[in-house]
Amino acid sequence: MPKATSSKTTKTATKIAKEKPAKVDKEPRAPTPWMLFCQKNRAAWKQANPDAKGNEWMKALAEQWKDSPENPNRGKEPKSKKKSRTTLDVVAKDAASSSPPASSPRDELASSDF
Repeated sequence: MPKATSSKTTKTATKIAKEKPAKVDKEPRAPTPWMLFCQKNRAAWKQANPDAKGNEWMKALAEQWKDSPENPNRGKEPKSKKKSRTTLDVVAKDAASSSPPASSPRDELASSDF
């Protein structure tokens, strides 16, 4: 015969299971060289270009970063990005690689045979 459980023990078990684990105090990450470069140069660039729109400053900083002495990857080729295959790419590739349709018997006959 199974042991009878009281609602009190069931509620306590559920309550304990639902409790979130205590947060562990983690040390914040050290800023990367790129982050430090942006912090140092962003304000100066924005003062020089007050009419800039959107993220033009980010594009300009990225160009400066390529040749910056602070960049640990200076002089190296950037990594290539993988392109995702879209449906149109797949259809276009399949259409280009497929063989031409088989000719009908009528096409094989000479025009004088009709």
